[in-house]
Amino acid sequence: MGKARMVAPNVREVVGDTRLKATRSENDTIRLWENYKDQALMWRSLSLIQFPATFAALIFATVMWSTRVVNLTVPSKPEPGIHVAQDIPDTEFINAANTYVNLVATYQPGTARKQFEVARSMLKEPMYTKFGEEMMVSELGAIESTGRTQVFFTDPLRTKVTRNGNEVTVNLVGERWKVIQGSPLPTVTSRFTITMSTIPRNPLNPYGIVITLVSFKASIEGEQPATDGGQS
Repeated sequence: MGKARMVAPNVREVVGDTRLKATRSENDTIRLWENYKDQALMWRSLSLIQFPATFAALIFATVMWSTRVVNLTVPSKPEPGIHVAQDIPDTEFINAANTYVNLVATYQPGTARKQFEVARSMLKEPMYTKFGEEMMVSELGAIESTGRTQVFFTDPLRTKVTRNGNEVTVNLVGERWKVIQGSPLPTVTSRFTITMSTIPRNPLNPYGIVITLVSFKASIEGEQPATDGGQS
């Protein structure tokens, strides 16, 4: 009987210690959850967003793949040694037109002859012969006899390119400033219309671009265009 009484308090102490440890373990779990509660909520929110976003992306990718269209642009077969005008970018024709206009519309009396000779080499018959008769004779003579100086400022925003088969026309609009015998003349807005085509290319002309026709309008307001290679 005495032993039973001594064992009973020991059992109660063991049970009490067990309950205390269980309570402490539960409290530690609650504290751990509270410490990571914000992170857990954040990851749950991300997962709720990620799943529908992934599903929508898969649907979009499927629609794009099923409705895709493949366009293959095959350039036309070039003639031997000739670039077809359709295959030459606009910038090459604009550069050729600007080069010609700079040679014939921006000059000084001492440089005009050399510039006109280079400009004539860019022309194709019958424009080549017409340029020689008009520009190299009458126009060049007037420049050298009067000491005329001229500058042409092209406005790139008003440049226009028109294509018609193997012919490409470039319109260049700009301000023309002229000085005759030391006396400046009023600035005039003028327009050059350069029509070009292609011939067999060569090392000096890799695209084979040649000028077939040049028209010049001295003043855009009121004057009719003249189909020649010269200028007023």
